[in-house]
Amino acid sequence: MGSPTDTVTGVMCAVDPTCDAVEAAAATKCDLLLVHHPQLFARGRGSLDSSTPGGRVASKAIREGVGIVACYQNADVADGGASDLMAAAAGLRRAVPLVPSRSCYVAKVVVFVPPEAVDSVAGAMAGAGAGVTGDYTECSFRASGTGTFVPGISARPYSGTTGRLNQVNEVRLEMVCPSFRLERVAEAMRSAHPYQEVAFDVYRTASPVPWGMGRVGELEAARSLHDIACDLEAWSASEEVVLIGEPDDKVRRLAVVPGSADRMIGRAREAGAEAIAAGEAGWHATVEARESGIGLITIGHLESERELVPAFAGALQAARDQEGWNMRIEGLRDREGRWC
Repeated sequence: MGSPTDTVTGVMCAVDPTCDAVEAAAATKCDLLLVHHPQLFARGRGSLDSSTPGGRVASKAIREGVGIVACYQNADVADGGASDLMAAAAGLRRAVPLVPSRSCYVAKVVVFVPPEAVDSVAGAMAGAGAGVTGDYTECSFRASGTGTFVPGISARPYSGTTGRLNQVNEVRLEMVCPSFRLERVAEAMRSAHPYQEVAFDVYRTASPVPWGMGRVGELEAARSLHDIACDLEAWSASEEVVLIGEPDDKVRRLAVVPGSADRMIGRAREAGAEAIAAGEAGWHATVEARESGIGLITIGHLESERELVPAFAGALQAARDQEGWNMRIEGLRDREGRWC
């Protein structure tokens, strides 16, 4: 909500777009409110009608000159997003998405570069987001070969002679890339490449994606449901932890779902999870978990996503420092000092 061209000098990060959040942003002279949940502005809820909850928030934001951006499911599924934050808090190892994303994939970009330019091209591609595999960055494969071309009369070749067949040494440079960063990587690659016409290919790989809803993985050692619940209670500052199952039951494979787990019980069972920890679960999901023999821990919807606030702030601070933006970044806390 607002204009993409508005200048931002201060950002307030929060979980929900509430009137209190808008007031806090305005009071600290933040002209952008970055939140997780957009539900108050969902279509059909009268978000421009000031007699509705969403309309009241929108009206207040407009009066106060505060723009609003909501990162919803993209923040849930992202590498380092809500699901990964909860997985780390639970101590999961080798965690993978419980429901892998269908909208993105791991691509491979292949480009042919003169040997003397390969490092600069690879560096530009890595700077745009290519070459990341797990905890490794700037990953690439390079193989030497021979390229052929005949430049036209009006061509301006980097090497070779116009009007005749030329053979030159080239390096085949390969780097993986998230599909949602392909345009940025291709632009960076072209900008760093010395050729007038750049030959490159993009392939869709069969590599499993690290993005998706929820996470499932192994604990370092089998732990009781009670101990897992206590750890998540401390991490989330929750006052409403509920445990369905025997507190002393030990589990080794655990699924986590920030937010609602209403459609995730079956997924967790199929993934071999012995228990699932979530923000909240409705009655039907609770019955399904109990009848499936899966332990269920809920810590509260907001509580399961609190840590997105410092994560949002951290991501913006890194971008600010890299780009040289003059911008303050705040995180919203409640009266008890908890992220909210």
